[in-house]
Amino acid sequence: MKKSVALLATAAVLLGSPAHAAATFEYLFDNGYPLSVSSDGSVVVGNGATGQYIPFRWTQATGFVSLGRPQNGGAGGAPGVSADGTRVASSIGSLDGTYTTQGLWTLGSGWQELMPPIPADGGNVDGSYGNVWALSGNGEVVVGLYWRAGKGNRAHASKWTPATGVVDLGGTTTGQSSRANCVNHDGSVIAGWVETPQGPWRPAAWVDGALVLLTNYDPTTIAGTGECRAVSASGDVITGFSSDPVSQQRAATMWKRTNGIWGPPQILGWVDGSEPSNGINIASAVSYDGSIVVGYCSFDGTPFATTGLVWTAATGVIDVNEYLANNGVLVDPNFTIQNMTAVTPDGRQLFGYGQMLTPPYARRAFRITRSITAGVTPPATVAGIVLAAPSPNPSSSLTRLDFELPGAAAAELAVFDVSGRRVATLVQGEQSPGRHSATWDGREAGGEPAAAGVYFARLTTPLGSVSRRIVRSN
Repeated sequence: MKKSVALLATAAVLLGSPAHAAATFEYLFDNGYPLSVSSDGSVVVGNGATGQYIPFRWTQATGFVSLGRPQNGGAGGAPGVSADGTRVASSIGSLDGTYTTQGLWTLGSGWQELMPPIPADGGNVDGSYGNVWALSGNGEVVVGLYWRAGKGNRAHASKWTPATGVVDLGGTTTGQSSRANCVNHDGSVIAGWVETPQGPWRPAAWVDGALVLLTNYDPTTIAGTGECRAVSASGDVITGFSSDPVSQQRAATMWKRTNGIWGPPQILGWVDGSEPSNGINIASAVSYDGSIVVGYCSFDGTPFATTGLVWTAATGVIDVNEYLANNGVLVDPNFTIQNMTAVTPDGRQLFGYGQMLTPPYARRAFRITRSITAGVTPPATVAGIVLAAPSPNPSSSLTRLDFELPGAAAAELAVFDVSGRRVATLVQGEQSPGRHSATWDGREAGGEPAAAGVYFARLTTPLGSVSRRIVRSN
């Protein structure tokens, strides 16, 4: 698909100018999962959505270009792109179609197979030598895993450079698995996971080749389990997920390095409605300074109820639909966002994908462009106005909405659907300062029950407007 960018004009409803930073939303292409972007966001790479994990490269000028080399066995991995967009690393199939291996594609010269040769203990397991999971910004370091032959056929975290070839990064326990998921610009910081003797994964980093375990693991509980998914270009910020010791949520998590020392896990949070026992929230990409994170939320741990998430220090972890609504954009109700996958180092461009809910149910990649690069004003706190999280959420009956005003003011609290249509008005008129409470019974203004789905409560005052996401269930 060439030059398939379409600004979401009819597919999004722009509300009045928000009280804080605005954003734009645009479709980029169909039938591909965007997984990595160049520093300026002009080059996007990922896997095609038609099976076999075939890598692609997209630019505005070329459109969606398949890079070929479908995988043969052990399909998996995630393509990565260099900062300048001229190199792509991916799991690829051999020319004769007999095995899968790690590959590096260079603009103008094509693919280079990185295995064989293989590490001394490596082997071809089920038709695969290994997979690629990331490429350094300078295009010189490919990370992922290679397969070890023999009992268990364990995967092991690996690093490739032109000088060394594919080498073993090492783990903690003989016979256990590991994987390298991400790498910083110069290849000095690689992160991923190592398997514990009991089986669960544990977040880990390899800093200048030395293994660093990033959580305190308790074999009697799930505390300390998780994995790293992204590292900033500087190498000083790592994100992923770990288990929250209080709620047991698998929560979006950040680790920061100061003066060479990695701090403890910082639980960023989870999207409202995630099930404590089954839900998962993964911080999949991070800006250079760690000011904005994007990722993936599965409310119940399945791939059937998912959304993208956004985190800033000001907003906490919120659903990307709520983030967009707070910036004046409501997404086409016939399009459901499923994942947020990449962010440019300056934090200005956010990438993800979703699916149309109407035939032919196209998978669509999109880009959100922020007008600023710093964290935005909290979506539920503007100039002293507070709109608390709906409770309960999701809900099949009454939903309570508490709000607070710094002074007497005309205020309106209304519920909108994802197309921007007003569904119900809960509060309207002059309100006294302090805390107030309202409820929505799940009915439209005419009294008929609202359909199950996503809605937004919006509090509007002369000082600004704030929104909260509501999920209605049957």
